[in-house]
Amino acid sequence: MTIEKKELIRQAAVKIIARDGFYNTKTSKIADEAGVAVGTIYNYFHSKDEILEYIFEVEFEKRINYLKELDDKEISIHDKLSLFIEKHFQEIKNNLDTAQILVREKEFPKTSDFSSILSYLNEIPLLLESMLDEAIEKEEIREQNSTIIAGLIFGALQGVVEKALRTNNLDLLDNAEEEVLTFFKNGI
Repeated sequence: MTIEKKELIRQAAVKIIARDGFYNTKTSKIADEAGVAVGTIYNYFHSKDEILEYIFEVEFEKRINYLKELDDKEISIHDKLSLFIEKHFQEIKNNLDTAQILVREKEFPKTSDFSSILSYLNEIPLLLESMLDEAIEKEEIREQNSTIIAGLIFGALQGVVEKALRTNNLDLLDNAEEEVLTFFKNGI
């Protein structure tokens, strides 16, 4: 039941923070939305900052775990990237409130001491880099600077989501996977 309540609090926090913004959100609003006492929140989180950190953690863990699963599969780098990008955009479309928080509050780690969020932000490009290095070694793709390419892929995914949400043009997400993949396969 502990995990269930923690998840309930996270879901309530996502709804409130997406609507009001992190700095305008009061812990009491999260408690009301979750249907729990404010004190219950402090059984799971020491602060509102920690709730935000947990929101990031849950989302990035999904992507990291999926990348690790894909890395273990004997499929081409193009298939791995395609599956990852498809899953990423599907998660965004299915969880727009969470996506709003990831876009709007991503600068939070730079102003606070939450190295775990920064760690997650760094781990995804590192996993992509490793996958690219393996594909280069197998001569599946041309020799390239995998650090730069992994950064480009990660940045492209962030950029598309940010553009779609900031301009309220969610239709961009409908063909984003295909456009991003085509771009990386073929160049400009």
